[in-house]
Amino acid sequence: KLFYFVEYDARLKAMSAHPELMAVLSRLMDAQPVLSQDMALMKPPFIGSEKPWHQDQAYFNIPVGQTVVGVWIALDEALPENGCMYIIPGSHTEGPVIHFKRRDWQICDTEVASDHAIAVPLKPGGALFFHCLLHHGTPPSKSARRRRAVQFHYKPEEAPAITTEERMAVFGSEGKDVSC
Repeated sequence: KLFYFVEYDARLKAMSAHPELMAVLSRLMDAQPVLSQDMALMKPPFIGSEKPWHQDQAYFNIPVGQTVVGVWIALDEALPENGCMYIIPGSHTEGPVIHFKRRDWQICDTEVASDHAIAVPLKPGGALFFHCLLHHGTPPSKSARRRRAVQFHYKPEEAPAITTEERMAVFGSEGKDVSC
């Protein structure tokens, strides 16, 4: 993973602030969105590891009542074989879930309705918009094809910050130094 790179590349900065993207985010959030995190996600062939079930908001010092939206954009074709995103539809309505440091900073596997999981395959340029309380993850790569994506997280412009201790009180005490 690479973090916080949009400031160094005009094309990526333009992508993260594209007017159509911002318009969709404004409607979803009912607020003025601001970019709070950017990541490049790379899953190499065969050895790309799993990202267990988690909620992205567990990584951010933003109050749970604020609508934080993730935008996952495929740069390569994302398929189940090379680690596309899996989601549990509607799980964001269940609120925050305690996370644990096991294979990663994750939701306990027994707390996830994985029998309701659906794969979200995407073509290059395809995007998944999701609430940051949505249970989601990616399996390991079992393919000879790489899977690259960029992910942006947006928060409301007026969203207050909380302390790490306040976040840990909601999502679990093992999350002091975790990063998405």
